Amino acid sequence: MQQVLFNIPFLKGWWIFPPDGIPIYGFGAMLFVTFILCTMWATRRGKAMAGLPGEKVQDMVIWLFVSGIIGARVLYMIQYANQFPDKSIGALVGAFFQIWKGGIIFYGSALGGVIGYALFYKFVLRKFNVSGWQLADAMAPVLALGLAIGRIGCYLNGCCWGQVAVEEVSPVPLGSAHFPLLPAHCRDDMVRGYGLQSSTGFTIAPRDRGAVASDPRTVVQYVEKDSPAEKAGLKPGDRIVGVNGKPNLVIVEVYGSEEKAGRVIAELKKLGGQERPFTENQSRIEFGSRVGFEKIADYMQAMEIVGHTSEGVTLIGSDELSELVRDWPRGQHDLALTVLRDDKEIALAPFAPRTVSLYPTQLYETVSMILLILLLLSYYQFRRHDGQLMVLCMMGYSIHRFIDESLRIEPTIGLGLTLSQWGSVVIFAAAVGIELYLRRVMASRWAAPPRPSPATA
Repeated sequence: MQQVLFNIPFLKGWWIFPPDGIPIYGFGAMLFVTFILCTMWATRRGKAMAGLPGEKVQDMVIWLFVSGIIGARVLYMIQYANQFPDKSIGALVGAFFQIWKGGIIFYGSALGGVIGYALFYKFVLRKFNVSGWQLADAMAPVLALGLAIGRIGCYLNGCCWGQVAVEEVSPVPLGSAHFPLLPAHCRDDMVRGYGLQSSTGFTIAPRDRGAVASDPRTVVQYVEKDSPAEKAGLKPGDRIVGVNGKPNLVIVEVYGSEEKAGRVIAELKKLGGQERPFTENQSRIEFGSRVGFEKIADYMQAMEIVGHTSEGVTLIGSDELSELVRDWPRGQHDLALTVLRDDKEIALAPFAPRTVSLYPTQLYETVSMILLILLLLSYYQFRRHDGQLMVLCMMGYSIHRFIDESLRIEPTIGLGLTLSQWGSVVIFAAAVGIELYLRRVMASRWAAPPRPSPATA
């Protein structure tokens, strides 16, 4: 998993750009590679096998690519509607373009691609004397190539993960994978949903959330055995005083009416605190904000003063580590901690908390699609009729996806099947229907040519 492949050192920290420059995301890079390679191959195959001019093939690829991405994203937003609580038009449109948050679903792209092809045929393709079924056979391996490369992007992004893998498959190549946990999409399921591990490889001692006059910085309670945190030297009882080379700020969360909370926030700022507004990913019910203190002594003094004037306002003590883990920066893997142990500050080596073993279902699809490409290319000369390569592609993918989906953590919608498994059933049935139709309307290449009659011999 490598959500950010590298950063271009340009416009660092300016406007909306991060301090490291413009990030190049693995998922987007694979989409770009997919588009370039598939366009090049489709152009050659479309011209050679269907007689469609190269520039028109390229136009078709753009239509299919754009309509496919739209369909894939829309279907994802429908299936995982709970991830988009704000149903306003503006919020949904904005979420649509944030494709890195969650991802896309292939069967949505298939539906979008069909719509895109229908529009392209109506406005462009029917003007040319081109067989649609010959064109479909030309594009079948190209489609499989796009899936093979695209799933590498899913792997880099950490989405579309599989279930927890059994221990016995770990030595087998591609038997299991461990993703950097903090930026992984599966963290909510692994940590909060199933309680299989902690976000950081260690648990923390419970805080007395109401005791704002005590030191709220994280204290390590238990370190997972053989975890990266243990190998970095973290021990139970350590108090976290530094995170990624910066002080582990003491954070005071302030909740209340706008008037009362605002007055307390202003007082805390006068006493050395720095306001840190909530991010868009951190929901809150009432007016509130956060104030950070770099020095624990300043925090203690501020709490002693403000505690007498905070009636009607709720104050909750936290720290920078808790806030950072809750809203972890995308693409960042390592966590470097400085701990206070026996009254001494100790800088630990950076470590990357990793997930438990998961089936790398993304790469299973890449392998399956490579094998499907080889099958399609080999079978082309043996096809019974035009269109059969696309039928074979539809059947092969639907069978793979149905099986691969059983290794993933997805909600079921009926008869114990997921949405994608139902999609696989529909695609397979459609492929069977197309094959039966083509057998009726097209002559078989397998049949022996008719023998000439004696009169014409």
